[in-house]
Amino acid sequence: MIKLFIWVVIYTSILAFSQIILKIGLVKVGSFNIKESKDLFSLGLALLSNPYVLLGTALMASSYFLWLAILSWFKLSVAFPMTALGFIFVALFSYFMLGEKLLLHNYLGIALIAVGIFLLLFKQI
Repeated sequence: MIKLFIWVVIYTSILAFSQIILKIGLVKVGSFNIKESKDLFSLGLALLSNPYVLLGTALMASSYFLWLAILSWFKLSVAFPMTALGFIFVALFSYFMLGEKLLLHNYLGIALIAVGIFLLLFKQI
């Protein structure tokens, strides 16, 4: 199960990091304001010309292929619940990379997720 844990940590880290990169790119693009089809075209160009959006999309795609490999190696009933690690990584990456604040309920949620993942692994080890 340690092997599964390592692969899921890699997968969820890449996926969480892709979300941070996408967020940075979308902040640079600005909020979506689509009232006409030309606005949609302009938005598409802005997204396709933003290196952060492109990198975030590429990372997300690579994590998808890693997930397919994980599914081929391990039981879905154990692997999928462990992807909750992604919530922990997104919260931590958002705090350290985006400067987002974490409140007490965020910390409690992270702790509950960590306990749940430990319980999943504990019986398997």
